[in-house]
Amino acid sequence: MTKPIYHGTVQKDLSVIKPFKRFTPGGEDLADTIPPRIYATYEPAFAVAHSFPWSSEDGIDIALVDGIVTIVVPKDKQQVLEQEICIYTLPDDGFAHTTEEETGLTYHIEDEVVPIKSDHYHSVTEAMDKLGGQIKFI
Repeated sequence: MTKPIYHGTVQKDLSVIKPFKRFTPGGEDLADTIPPRIYATYEPAFAVAHSFPWSSEDGIDIALVDGIVTIVVPKDKQQVLEQEICIYTLPDDGFAHTTEEETGLTYHIEDEVVPIKSDHYHSVTEAMDKLGGQIKFI
C-alpha cells in the first residue's frame, strides 16, 4: 500500500502529471545536470508553498516555523497569494528523496504520474488555511 504524496501547481484538471525542468532545487550549476522531474512532498502545506510562481528576489520565502510550513511574504507582494492552485494527490510509488533540497521535505520522480485526486483552491491563502500551513507578512 502506498502513502499519498502531494504535488502543487496552478494547472487545473490534469489527468497526468508530467516531469518538467522548472524550479529545480540546488544551485544553477547543479540544476543544469538534473533531468526533468515531478516534485512532491508528504506535507500538503509544503505542496501549497510550491504550487504557484514566486520569487525569492521579491523577498518571498518558505520556512519551517515551529514545524509549521510558512510562506514568508512582503506585505507589498501579498497579491501573489490570490492565485488559484490545485493540489494533486499522487501515489508515492517510485518517488525518491531529493537530496538537493535543503528542508528534506521534497521527493521526485522522472516518470509521468496519474493523480489519485485533485483539490482546487481559489487562493494560496485558502489552501494554506485548510492544509495546515501559515503565511507570515513582513
